[in-house]
Amino acid sequence: MKKKYNFSGGIKCLSIKEELDKYIIYHIPNPNKFYMYIQHNTFKNNMLRVRINQKVLCGEPLTFGDKSSVPIHSPTSGWIKSIELDSHSISSKKKYIKITIVSDYLNQWIRLKKINDYKLYSPKSLIKIIYQLGVVGLGGAHFSSSEKLILGINSKVHTLVVNAVESDPYITADYCLMTNCLSEIFIGCEIITWISKVTNILIVIQEDKIELISKIQSLIKNKKLFKVCILKKKYPGGSSKIIIKSLTGKDIPYGKHSIDIGYLIFNVSTIYAIKKAIINGKPLIQRIVSLYNHRNHSFKNVLIKIGTPINFLLNFLKINNSSNDIYIGGLFMKYLLMNLNQPILKDTNCILITKHTRNVKKNINYECINCGYCVQVCPVNLLPQKLYLYSKNNNHEKTKESFIMDCIECNICEQICPSNIPLVTYFKHEKFIQNQIDKENKKKKEFFYRFQLREKRILNQKKSFYQNKNDFNNTDLTNTNILNKKTNKNFINQKQIDKNIRKEILRSSIERAKLKNKNL
Repeated sequence: MKKKYNFSGGIKCLSIKEELDKYIIYHIPNPNKFYMYIQHNTFKNNMLRVRINQKVLCGEPLTFGDKSSVPIHSPTSGWIKSIELDSHSISSKKKYIKITIVSDYLNQWIRLKKINDYKLYSPKSLIKIIYQLGVVGLGGAHFSSSEKLILGINSKVHTLVVNAVESDPYITADYCLMTNCLSEIFIGCEIITWISKVTNILIVIQEDKIELISKIQSLIKNKKLFKVCILKKKYPGGSSKIIIKSLTGKDIPYGKHSIDIGYLIFNVSTIYAIKKAIINGKPLIQRIVSLYNHRNHSFKNVLIKIGTPINFLLNFLKINNSSNDIYIGGLFMKYLLMNLNQPILKDTNCILITKHTRNVKKNINYECINCGYCVQVCPVNLLPQKLYLYSKNNNHEKTKESFIMDCIECNICEQICPSNIPLVTYFKHEKFIQNQIDKENKKKKEFFYRFQLREKRILNQKKSFYQNKNDFNNTDLTNTNILNKKTNKNFINQKQIDKNIRKEILRSSIERAKLKNKNL
């Protein structure tokens, strides 16, 4: 029997995957309007490649991108209706630039640059293509895939880890993709192998995917690089920290990534997007999203374009919005959608529809009773009740000493808490404060370093100024007197030195003025 990897903590969930007969991908048509969002803090005036009323084609880049963000592309052919600042549609805490595109329903594509043999291209050329076509992590991190590959090359990674773990019971997008497009995912793995020069490929998948595991094992019989690693069915198994800890027993240090210890992790959907970008020349403009309706227990995996309003998706599926609560995310990390005009984003992987209810008891937070449930389920072996106490009392030193930055925000502790304490909300706020403290400390170090350079520069200027004794008529100073700053009655004190400097500057400026008057 094949070894099954496990990790501490976590919880077992009843899966709904077995209730589904087939994993069919439902295609969603184009809406009338698409909404593309760019974070305002990464936006620059020269990033836009389009203007209002401009005609665009499907796959045409809308922005140039920079080091902090990849280009975004038009999901349809049509024209740009508006470009405006929006701070309410997605998050009230962040500002976005919203580009509204009106579809002409013709779906006219730009000319795609397809590659038949990627091995004829250098790794740098392929990474550039991946960047230009806007591929980012689709597992939730939203990190630039090109940047990750560059870091992997610089760190000399040895193992590619294919993250096929979907531990949330309501998210089956990756499983659906692997069921329908497994051969293309293998091509994507080979492309990443060519770029990063890894010597091992580990496909990490949970134990309940029995049919898919047997299918993968039959396909990799003649592939020496590939190996299947089966993970115990628990949540949260898909975190990179959990996967590396389960497979190797190693912890990823704070401030580091799996790349730093030789492991390059890519989500299944991201690998598929890389294959589409390199082989087919297609930018990342669509993705598979899982949709689960609690009212009739219907489940669908839909292939939908980035920028499609969620309201349009629900209307197309004939789901009543007024009597339902719409959530983005899975069972544990979901958040209530307040604006149904919010579009599908690149990191949107699941939509939950539940009956509209107001649970008053759930909103009441009680004091911590130290039951220890949160400690038992924490997958990274933290002490959530202690972190909560320190965070609540603004004890930032203690929270840092208790490794709060290692929290993966899986929300298990919050869901299991009998006192209904929003633990992760406290942790997120404290982590934000810790990041601000780190930034301030870095600024202080930088300012102090610059201050030292300035003092050294001023001292050198004074030293070079007094090296020539002829600069002063009635002053006899030596360099040792200035540098040592000794208080001696036979020498001029510091105030006299500064006074002489000012006199010399004034004298030279008067001479220049006289010369100028003579020339006139």
